[in-house]
Amino acid sequence: MKLVYRVTPQQRLIIVEHAIQQMVGYTQRHWWNCEAGGVLLGRHLLDSHDVVIDEVSTPQKSDLRSRFAFFRSSRHEYLARQRWLEQDRTSAYLGLWHTHPEPDPNPSSVDRLDWQQAVYGDTFEGDHLFFPIIGTERIRVWCLSRSGTIQELNQEIKNG
Repeated sequence: MKLVYRVTPQQRLIIVEHAIQQMVGYTQRHWWNCEAGGVLLGRHLLDSHDVVIDEVSTPQKSDLRSRFAFFRSSRHEYLARQRWLEQDRTSAYLGLWHTHPEPDPNPSSVDRLDWQQAVYGDTFEGDHLFFPIIGTERIRVWCLSRSGTIQELNQEIKNG
């Protein structure tokens, strides 16, 4: 299984099964589950405009987690940099993910502020960063461009 989203008429975001499983493994199905999150890692395909998320960082001991909040520690940045070096500078930082304890997740004002800080403060290739939120029944994905345009991405293909 992979998830495919339309970013622009020429560009798709593809999330591979391994990355989906990593994120969905932290779904907040029970009242005692805390929010979880990490960074998205992957690549910009050379023969197209498509972006592929191959893996994600998962919660670290240094993160701050509660039922309704998640604060990423700098350990995620370190892990992303290590993957970039290990992959001969081909593993790209593509955005941030986290969970919500609701079936159909919606970003909070804190989430949107976090996304803006990432786009304006982090170093990344391309024009967009991506922000999946993993709900208890649905995954929704937003992207924010360097120009400040935010959009929810439409899922194109569920399986395939």
